[in-house]
Amino acid sequence: MTDPHDDIPLSDEERALAERGSALIAAAMAHPEARAPQALHASVQRSPAAQRASRRRRRRQAQRLVASGIAAVCAVVLAIVVALGGPGGGAGTPSVTRVAAVARLPATQAAPVAVGGKPRRLDAAVQGLAFPDWRSRFDSKATGRRSDRIGDRAVTTVFYRYDRRRVGYAIVSGSPLRPPAGRDVVRNGRRYRVLTGAGRRTVTWTQAGHTCVIDAPAAVTTAELVKLAAWDDV
Repeated sequence: MTDPHDDIPLSDEERALAERGSALIAAAMAHPEARAPQALHASVQRSPAAQRASRRRRRRQAQRLVASGIAAVCAVVLAIVVALGGPGGGAGTPSVTRVAAVARLPATQAAPVAVGGKPRRLDAAVQGLAFPDWRSRFDSKATGRRSDRIGDRAVTTVFYRYDRRRVGYAIVSGSPLRPPAGRDVVRNGRRYRVLTGAGRRTVTWTQAGHTCVIDAPAAVTTAELVKLAAWDDV
C-alpha cells in the first residue's frame, strides 16, 4: 500500500534534523572512541526523513525485482514464439532455426533410458533414427525430453548434461530441411553445418534421411559439438 506522505517535501526543520544526525553519525564512525548516545541513533532512525528514505529504498528494490521478473518472462515468451512461429506452430516446413529454438525450451517428459547396442542408444527414436547414449563415450547423461509440432513436422528433443552444460539434441520427422547459412565442417565424409550467435552454438546435419540439430551454449566449442554429432562413428 502506498504511503500518502511519501512524496511530501521535507520541512526546513526536518531537513536540518536529518543533516545534523548524518553529520553526528559520520563523526562517530570516524572516531569510534567518541560514541554517540544510543538514544540519538534511535531518534535519527525514527525521524520522518529517515523513514521516508527507507520506504523509497524498499520501493526501488521492489521495482528492480519486478523489472527482472518481466525481462525473464519476456525472454521465455520470445523463445516460444520464435520456436513455434505463433499460435498453432505455424504452417509449412519449419526452419533449422526454429528447431534450434525448440531445443532450448524446458523438458516436458522424463529422460529416455539406455538400451545398449553398438553404438549405444536410448529408447527414443524418430522414424527409426535413435538418439545416442553418450554416457560411456562423453560422460554425458540424458536428463529429459520433449515432443513438439512445428509447422508440418514432428520434432523430438532429448536433453543431455554435457560438461555441466545443458545440450538439446533434436530430430525432425520427414525429409531433410534446408540447411541455413553457416560454416561447414566435414568429418568422415559427413557434412555438418555450424551456426553461432546470441551466445549459442548450433550444429545441423542429415542422418538416415532426417535433419538432426544439436544446440548448446557457445561455451561448447565447434569441435565438441561436431564430436557429439558424430556419435555413431565407431
